[in-house]
Amino acid sequence: MSILGTIGGLATDQSALRLRLDTTSRQVSTGQRAQVFGDLRPEARRAIDLRGEVARRETYAGAADRAAGRAAATQTVLGRLQEIAGNLNAEALRARTLGPPGTEALARTARAALEEVAALLNTQHGGDYLFSGSDVGAPPVPDAAGIAEGPLASAIAASVATLDAGNAASVLADTVAAASDPATTAFSAFLEGDGSTEATRAVQVADGQRVAIGVFANRDADGGLAASWGRELLRSLAVLAAVTPAQAAEGGGLSPLLQGVAESLGGVTRGLSAEQGVLGAAERRLASARDGHRDTLVALRTQLGTLEEVDLAEASAQLGQLRSRLEASYEVTGMLSRLSLAQLLR
Repeated sequence: MSILGTIGGLATDQSALRLRLDTTSRQVSTGQRAQVFGDLRPEARRAIDLRGEVARRETYAGAADRAAGRAAATQTVLGRLQEIAGNLNAEALRARTLGPPGTEALARTARAALEEVAALLNTQHGGDYLFSGSDVGAPPVPDAAGIAEGPLASAIAASVATLDAGNAASVLADTVAAASDPATTAFSAFLEGDGSTEATRAVQVADGQRVAIGVFANRDADGGLAASWGRELLRSLAVLAAVTPAQAAEGGGLSPLLQGVAESLGGVTRGLSAEQGVLGAAERRLASARDGHRDTLVALRTQLGTLEEVDLAEASAQLGQLRSRLEASYEVTGMLSRLSLAQLLR
């Protein structure tokens, strides 16, 4: 073979070496075997499938994580509501024997608790109201700031003002009616209307698996509306806020009224406990789904890395070898070129 033919063959080899050198340099720089899936043949289809599964699992894990945060925030509110109900239950029973001063203190405490409960029911998480059902952009208690002087409190105060020695049961019944009356209810029109029958808000955490995490301000965990913990809590607090020292001084009707309110608050604490139990079970399902996805993602990413990523130590060593080979090839080409030129000059 002539020197020129040898030089041509070397040029072809050098072109291939430069291509391999460029590819290996990019792999060392990026850590990836290829820039596009097509360059991963014959594993391109498997890499595409793995990436799709990773994306799906990440979406589900993220949804479960966000839902867990919402559920935790809801649990915090439910815990505080239960604490308020328990405290006012004890205060109502104690006030039956404390006379006018105790009744006055009870009314002040109940008024403050009424305002706090209304504000708690309007708690937001991530910009959504926790207790509004699907109407997440509107507060479940529209006039929380003015609830102590609003239609519900005014109607209940008017009923309590009629209290005498023999009509405590009748007064309590009137307050129950006021709590559900569309004209005086404290809850939003949505919750008392279309929202009263809608399904509990849920989040999808896997294919075919949804976890309910919604809690309604005006509904029990079992869907009950008329005597739900939220309705009864607001009603009971409004009743206690309306009692007066004069009624305590008169005696007779106040004790059975307070007893009735205490019984109602006892039901509220049980309703809140049931709500917390249901939500707690949902939290466990969310955590299980989230952790399961995260564990699977570790395995999937490992498999994907095997297909798409290079061993940097091995690639770096190969890069050095390719550079050495290419430099040696250039030196041989230079030497042959000088020999060829010398022959031409003879």
